[in-house]
Amino acid sequence: MREIIKGSFQVGCNDNVSGILNTEDGSKEFNCWSSEFFNVESHSDIYGKTSEGKYISLINCLGNTSQHRYGQTASFDAKIYSHLMIVGDSKISPSEDLFKSISLTIDNAERIIPRHSGFDYINFPNDELLSALKKQDYHEELEPNERAIIAYFDGNFEIFSQDTKIGKVSASNRLSTGGGYSINGVSIKNKVVVNIDFEEPLLLEEVFERAYKLSFFLRFVSGTGLHFGDISLKKDCEDEHQELLVYHSNYNWGEDTKISFTSDPLVDVNGEEFLCILENWFDKEERDTVRYSFYGSYFQEGYSPSRLIAVANLFDIFPSPIGEEKKKLPEGSSKLLEELDSRIRSDFEDFDEIKQSLLYSISNISRKSLKDRVFERINVLELHQKSRPLSADDLRYIVRKAILVRNFFVHGSGKDKLFEKIDPFEFQSLFTDTFEYIYGWSELIEGGWSGENVKIWNEGHKMHFLEKTIIDDLRILKDKLKSKP
Repeated sequence: MREIIKGSFQVGCNDNVSGILNTEDGSKEFNCWSSEFFNVESHSDIYGKTSEGKYISLINCLGNTSQHRYGQTASFDAKIYSHLMIVGDSKISPSEDLFKSISLTIDNAERIIPRHSGFDYINFPNDELLSALKKQDYHEELEPNERAIIAYFDGNFEIFSQDTKIGKVSASNRLSTGGGYSINGVSIKNKVVVNIDFEEPLLLEEVFERAYKLSFFLRFVSGTGLHFGDISLKKDCEDEHQELLVYHSNYNWGEDTKISFTSDPLVDVNGEEFLCILENWFDKEERDTVRYSFYGSYFQEGYSPSRLIAVANLFDIFPSPIGEEKKKLPEGSSKLLEELDSRIRSDFEDFDEIKQSLLYSISNISRKSLKDRVFERINVLELHQKSRPLSADDLRYIVRKAILVRNFFVHGSGKDKLFEKIDPFEFQSLFTDTFEYIYGWSELIEGGWSGENVKIWNEGHKMHFLEKTIIDDLRILKDKLKSKP
């Protein structure tokens, strides 16, 4: 939505504040002014009306008022930043209003639906079709002949629909037509809109949280640079047609980059397999924190020690199945550790710092290490990718080195012989890519990806690119370790 919005607002005790927002340049600041003083309270909600009578809701605002004096006359103005701006037929109270659905328009839908059969042309139609066209009452003056060109939509508005824990998730075509009765021709334009219908109406914060989760999932599955533009909400009210438009929010809905190529998504959204993965993905709510950590790394472009640490750490916080939180120890060792624990507590009773350090070391023996947790995810891959050029043993080899480098960046420990042969910074891209590859692929498999589908990585998708770069960089790493004494 790109337009200039003008309105009058109530800010604090002043109900005569004028404001303007120029969304054409992507600005999220309201410029407001008044001849009377007004104060923008931190994190307040501010309401106004446009000249067309639409309500403007500025949610969670920040801003400072400035005073200007011209002789005896004073004026006041402020730049107000709101975390959320909504325009519609009613104002929004984030702590009271409930919403039954949210819709997200995909600005570049070809990134996730690269081949869609709903639109096509017919060149030189046959006599039967020409006869049917001539019978149309709408355009009596048209006389289509054998050289006619017909553009059409097949009438299938629904692309997919699936019940999930976050609500009923669906995607549909929204067409607009133009031209006609003109030498300039006609057009069929389409937008793909993703919708979440909630089982029970939700407050605004939860609505956006669920939509954000879905947007991340679709951005991961898509080929390149998926971006969500227009966002709209529907309140839980009798008016089915009331739609509230979101002009901006503090969420990141993807970068609107002008990429000249497209690549196939990891999963065909028109197939049953996608619906299975979509449902299973959101069944695992306990993995939300881990996934946010993954997305935070996956959508970055540059490499750094902090990124490597973050993507490695997500395996440490990955929830283990109940009863599998601890490492299995050799038979009889648990009793010996209990006896050692008791002895440390008594023998070092007067040396608390030493006692706590020893007890912590004992507890780590039964706790799964970072390597154990990453290897668990590699085991998931191993069952489904026996024919892949990157083997599970290759991944384990890289992970062992990656964890040493990760530990160096965290603790500064550099005594391992590895650092006599390579610089810790030298292969941080390989190690980061490997962690992302293991996590992303294992999640898709557990979500329902078919192990029989050997064409898993479609050309151009980042996950395919990761596999190729890991193989190339692994060869360089092995050669370098072999060449040094």
